Amino acid sequence: MHIPDWIRWIFFVFAAVQLLYVYRAAQLARRAEPGRRTGPWLEAADHATGVVLSIGLALGTVSVLVFAAPVVLAILSWQGIRSVLARRAAGAAPTTGAGAAPGGEA
Repeated sequence: MHIPDWIRWIFFVFAAVQLLYVYRAAQLARRAEPGRRTGPWLEAADHATGVVLSIGLALGTVSVLVFAAPVVLAILSWQGIRSVLARRAAGAAPTTGAGAAPGGEA
């Protein structure tokens, strides 16, 4: 695969920026309480595979795309499922002051 040099440098810069995000997400995951670590670790894994994909594209290796793309797809799917379940759980929680007033009072 032929990629122009200026695009390769963009991919390398993008990979370097994503490394900073990996570090930040890993720090947040290590500081999180035990029940809340999955989200930050998924974010760190997402950024880490993004680094791999960016460097693979910069080097022009298609095999990196073949192996890393399913991993990214699995991570993004897992994040999406977790967010849908979290929204559904938040929507099912009863709100105070909503609903009919007791005794027919308005």
